[in-house]
Amino acid sequence: MNAMEELRAARPAHLAGGPVDPRTRQAELAHAFAQPRQVPRRGGKPLARGLSLGLAGVVAAVTAAVLVGGTARGPAPVVSPAASGTVTRPAVLSAREVLLVAAASAERRPATGDYWHVSSRSRTLQPVDEGFVISMERESESWVGAREQWGSSRILAIKPATGADRAAWEKAGSPRELTFAGRKRIPIRENGEQPHTGHTKSEEIFWLGRNVTLADLRNLPTDPRALRADLLRFHEGEDTEADVPMGEDAWLFRVAEGLIMSMPVSPEVRAAAFRMLADLPSVVSLGQVTDAAGRTGTAIAIAGTSQSKPGDTGEGVVQVRLIIDERSGRALARESVVVEPGGMQAGLAPGTVWNTDTVLEAGWTDEHP
Repeated sequence: MNAMEELRAARPAHLAGGPVDPRTRQAELAHAFAQPRQVPRRGGKPLARGLSLGLAGVVAAVTAAVLVGGTARGPAPVVSPAASGTVTRPAVLSAREVLLVAAASAERRPATGDYWHVSSRSRTLQPVDEGFVISMERESESWVGAREQWGSSRILAIKPATGADRAAWEKAGSPRELTFAGRKRIPIRENGEQPHTGHTKSEEIFWLGRNVTLADLRNLPTDPRALRADLLRFHEGEDTEADVPMGEDAWLFRVAEGLIMSMPVSPEVRAAAFRMLADLPSVVSLGQVTDAAGRTGTAIAIAGTSQSKPGDTGEGVVQVRLIIDERSGRALARESVVVEPGGMQAGLAPGTVWNTDTVLEAGWTDEHP
């Protein structure tokens, strides 16, 4: 049996004929091209001997080609030859491809347990009147049941952000309290604080452009177009948290953050939210980035629009981006990046990650505090 016959034999039976769902086709194509492709090292054996390319990689590529009518469209993986062995890098996927692969992965995640558990950390950089920047870090944990929730939150540290900021703080006499905007007092807490815990039986415990209950989340549509229509019933042309004009795409992007990051929705609804974002033409990929926990993902954002921090005067402008791990079907983090320094971001350079909310763990469990 030659190589092409091996490929034909390896083709999955469910691809033998009949129409393929367009969403499945797009997701599988994107996933196939995201796989690293191996090449032999320089001076190695010819490709024809032993199929050094790797049969599994070829099958994935050819399967993708079959799914789109015989032509493998999309960016090819970038390969860097090395003196020995191989060095591979995955292809750069578009935002649509990333989101469709994430949707397919999200549908396969388990959804059993009585409680929805989320563990997260946040960090904000705050320039202070004393002439340097401090880092404010916090961790939170929550469990959500059918009619109640438990929560725990604590400050990890409030301290100078960098070595240079620490030197400036020490030069100022190492004050234990700092000021912002000439009036707000910010205490230095390098060792953090004890956690604050709480318990509530309130049913309206989520924010989706409006207050919603767990029952509301369970009734959300699992079709991306129907989900979009359902959410847009509450779009009034403004941001969800401030009287700032906001178009439909940016508003849906803002609302979908919770659906894909931390809300207790079904795998099907989370997948629909990913697909809804994939259908927004203004969503773009910003490339691979590393989140605050050291994990790699693809950052996506709304092209050509930036958002002022709700409550700000508009002097400072930030862009909100989501970091997606398409292989696990998870949104890893939400970050606000400085576009135009000013207001709360005065003194921070453009491109600085001003605020980040990082989801360390999110899933169903039978355990509660």
